[in-house]
Amino acid sequence: MRFEPGYLFGMALQTVPEPRKVARDLFNLDLTRETLWTGLVLVVVLNAALGVIASMMFPVDRQQVGGLLASPGLLGMVEAAFMFGLAWAIFLIGRMFGGQGSLSDAIITVIWMEMIFLLLQALTLLLTLFAPGLAVLTMFGSVVLFFWVLSQFTTESHGFTSTGLVFASILGFMIVAVFALSFILVLMGVEPMPMTPPN
Repeated sequence: MRFEPGYLFGMALQTVPEPRKVARDLFNLDLTRETLWTGLVLVVVLNAALGVIASMMFPVDRQQVGGLLASPGLLGMVEAAFMFGLAWAIFLIGRMFGGQGSLSDAIITVIWMEMIFLLLQALTLLLTLFAPGLAVLTMFGSVVLFFWVLSQFTTESHGFTSTGLVFASILGFMIVAVFALSFILVLMGVEPMPMTPPN
C-alpha cells in the first residue's frame, strides 16, 4: 500500500464494491497505536475545517438552528467525542459478542470511514452551488455508505459471519448513542432548537 493521494483515492473508490478486501489491506498495515490516534485527530480537524468552510459559504441563523449547529468548533468537538467513542464501541462491543478484532482495527475503521465521508461531504458542498438536487442525493448516499463501510469493516475485523446482524447491532448502538448524547448536551445547558409554527 502506498500513501499517495491517487492511490488512496483509488482505494476509496474500491471500498464501495470490495469493502472487505480494502479492510484487510488496511488492517495489515500494522500501524502503531500512536499513529492511529493521530490520524483520528487529523480527520476530526479536517471535518471541523470543512464545517467552517460550509458555514462561510452558507451562513446560518443561530436562533433558527441553535447554538450547537451554528458553531463549527463546538460541533467538531461533539463529532470528535462521537468518533472516539465509536472506535471504542466497535472494539468493546465486538469483543463482547465473541469477536477477535483489535482496537487498532476499530480506529482504522473509523478513520477510513470518516475520510470517505469527508470526500462525499466536500462533493456535496460543491454540488450545492451548481446542482442542489444532486447534492441532496449525494448526502443521502453518503449516509448509506457510512453504514455499509462500518458494517463490512466491523464484520471483517471481528471475524463475524453475518453482516446483517452487525448492521442491526450498529444501528441499535447509534440510537442509544444519540439519546445519550442528547441527554449530555441538555446537562451541559445546550437547549434544543425551538420549533416555531409557520406563519
